[in-house]
Amino acid sequence: MKMSQIVIIGGGQAGGAAALALRRHGATGPITLIGRETLPPYERPALSKGLLLGETPFDRLIVLSEAVAAEQAITLRLGTTVTAIDRAAQTVTTDAGDVLPYGTLILATGGRGRALPGLAPDGRDIFAIRTAADAEGIRARMARSRSLLVIGGGWLGLEVAASARKSGLDVTLVEAGPRLCGRVLPPVVSAILADLHTRRGVDLRLGDAPVSLTPADGGVSAHLASGAVLAADMAVVAVGLTVEDDLARAAGLATADGILTDPAGRTDDPAIFAIGDVARTPHPALGTAARLESWQMANLQAEAAARAILNLPVPSAETPWFWSDQYDLNLQILGLPDMAVQPIRRGSPETGRGSLLWLDPAERLCAVIALNAPRDIAMARRLIGTGLVIDRPRAADPAVPLKDAVFRAA
Repeated sequence: MKMSQIVIIGGGQAGGAAALALRRHGATGPITLIGRETLPPYERPALSKGLLLGETPFDRLIVLSEAVAAEQAITLRLGTTVTAIDRAAQTVTTDAGDVLPYGTLILATGGRGRALPGLAPDGRDIFAIRTAADAEGIRARMARSRSLLVIGGGWLGLEVAASARKSGLDVTLVEAGPRLCGRVLPPVVSAILADLHTRRGVDLRLGDAPVSLTPADGGVSAHLASGAVLAADMAVVAVGLTVEDDLARAAGLATADGILTDPAGRTDDPAIFAIGDVARTPHPALGTAARLESWQMANLQAEAAARAILNLPVPSAETPWFWSDQYDLNLQILGLPDMAVQPIRRGSPETGRGSLLWLDPAERLCAVIALNAPRDIAMARRLIGTGLVIDRPRAADPAVPLKDAVFRAA
């Protein structure tokens, strides 16, 4: 399909996937991807795991290499920051002063590591972890450290803690909330993760907020709200994401902790789409719009936007899926569990091998958290959305395949 230039702002996974999807579905006009980092678009999940441990080479993370971009006639402008969007003129301006016209603009600007007062990373002893350069810096500092302080008990902080323990460092993790991953996990799973990390030697400090983090004596010193003072050789601050919607807000697009879009990624300007971590998109499972920060969503939203831009049918929304690997635990979440609903316990999730199943009011499967139970996730993918009613006693029995724990269509 011949069309005017498509400009993609954001050189991460979503931006790279969108460029490739556009070509795959027949876009023949110019495509330019502008990225702030000097590296080509890459996936981020391994930053806190394989790349941090030196087990996964960076090349395996690349979504859109410079060679493939050249083959696909996709122009990469890396190491470049867009400073302004002119919606009336349909142009973007870069920090080099270049003005690029667009027919369609895709915003895939993602986010940056959330900063807290008194906890600013310095890239020497105190680190954030959002980019490959961050991960490489942490790995180099870990190689000459014996102890690590992790600020934040969410997914990223827990994965960094696990990687550091596997590397032989003493690890202390500070989380301001009363439990780990408290916003997304039920208490039983938070407790499983706490037990896992404690057994692996992590010193967990829950319910105690850090007040300051400063370099001290060749390492770092952290002052907590309780009055405790912690010392370590280095620290990683992993307290969430600040969405990069500044460009969109300055251009007058509708935003609310992210850029508001329809299910295909369209903003309130028909020439502009938003995808990835920056996009706040309607989700049927929630009944409202949300930002779902995940590898899966980056790919699905890139695909949906590419299809919409090319006037192709956009697939229905898929069930949200997320995973985390910590030590020998593989944790997967399918759907969006309702913390107010008591789940079915299948197997022995408390021991790290089993699942929690959530049913909707009609007794249909709507969400699963699986711990070292990938088959349950595979079966749940087939069941969610089918209308089949779950037989609770059979679903709780790990000897019964999940696909056989059903009654009939509701």
